[in-house]
Amino acid sequence: AVAFTENTDDRRLLTVARKFADHILSIFGEAKRKGYCGHEELELALLRLAKVTGEERYAEHARWMVETRGSRPSPFEAERRDPVASAERFWGTDLLREGEVFNGEYYQDHLPIREHTDVVGHAVRAMYLYIAASQFADGGIRTAIERAWQNLVARRMYITAGIGPSRHNEGFTTDYDLPNLSAYAETCAAIGLALWGKAMTEMSGESTYMDTVERAIFNGAMAGISLSGDHYFYDNPLESRGTHQRTPWFPCACCPPNIARMIGSIGTFLLSESDDSVYIHIPAQLTVQTSFGKLQIEANYPWSGHFKVTFLGPDAAEFALKVRLPEWSEDVETELPGATEEAEYEHGYGVFRRVWQPGDALTVDYGIEPHWQEAHPKVLDNLGRVALVRGPLVYCAESIDLGFTPQSFVADTESEIVSSVQDGRTNLVIEGYRTVDDFEDGLYAVEGGIDIEEATATLIPYYAWNNRGSNFMQVWLRKA
Repeated sequence: AVAFTENTDDRRLLTVARKFADHILSIFGEAKRKGYCGHEELELALLRLAKVTGEERYAEHARWMVETRGSRPSPFEAERRDPVASAERFWGTDLLREGEVFNGEYYQDHLPIREHTDVVGHAVRAMYLYIAASQFADGGIRTAIERAWQNLVARRMYITAGIGPSRHNEGFTTDYDLPNLSAYAETCAAIGLALWGKAMTEMSGESTYMDTVERAIFNGAMAGISLSGDHYFYDNPLESRGTHQRTPWFPCACCPPNIARMIGSIGTFLLSESDDSVYIHIPAQLTVQTSFGKLQIEANYPWSGHFKVTFLGPDAAEFALKVRLPEWSEDVETELPGATEEAEYEHGYGVFRRVWQPGDALTVDYGIEPHWQEAHPKVLDNLGRVALVRGPLVYCAESIDLGFTPQSFVADTESEIVSSVQDGRTNLVIEGYRTVDDFEDGLYAVEGGIDIEEATATLIPYYAWNNRGSNFMQVWLRKA
């Protein structure tokens, strides 16, 4: 309700949201006396409500929820002892135990927030907790969530920015446990990761978080919706053997409206402002009114890394235009006619500070080129395998394009990668070999009887897979 209110002049939904929040807070008054905590993803909603209404009590309650989680005795243990509360909270209660011992990892209730080191438990709940925690980032909380972020992106995140490999707890397991075929990688979790990365950028001013944000948006999240916009993935594996497909809806229907919310708020991921600057995080084609005047971006991103930013005015204004320089780009080129000084570089952004006149234009080229990536050797599923990436997009092979299963393909990473435009998107054509599957000697035979032959494979962006019916798919290809 708050999200809709932020994008419309109709305030009736805000009235509903406030009544609902006040009812929840009255319930929590009793819950506090009993020692309950009882939060799911409520913290962030209360923070947004506080921002819209200006009522600090909503934010104060959200902070209490963030800081209470992980205390001992655990508030969730108090709930479990109450038969009414336990009956209401039926989902996930088994995951709070290890035998007879209480284990709060599923709800991130294992440690107080300032002691967190690794991301654990339910992936979506973890994301929303950390988004809320970033709004109260005193020294201890900030250090903790930065540790958790580093653990996630360095040891527990798929190349698609999918997170949470396990269906059992819809969440995290151990470092480097990233199976492809059974990957859960819930759509909502990727959206949550994008929101957390955005919050971390706002907290720190560092662009590095936005590298993960755009990868989550373009891959882990957008794969969750079909190109036609009416079928959805709940989970997003990085390999399929023909059994995984999108469906029109889910009994637990969190992912479809979450995708709709992300698409509807995409502008908040692309640009932001401070008192003296405009930040371009992701260069999409748009025209936007800022505090300094109107900006126009001409772009065809992510297919092209070339874009142009024009200040339309109507009046001259002094501000810094800060353009994110993505980690994946090896050579960023910029041109600003009339500039008398070299561009500055701050926190991962190219900084173009001047009195902007209407018509002043900055051109940027990220120099998008495809390249192969490999995984840490401890990710056992990816040993001897490579993945093809172009800019923020991860690519995959489908049997409908290859004419054979991609699991039987071996990529020649030394061969030329050729771009091919189809339906407005850039596909990539690579050379390699395939295993011929007409094995005449039965199920097993002495080594040496399997034939291989040269083969060509067309790879498509991961977000676009499974839009032509169920078929075999693979992101991590065997390497010649």
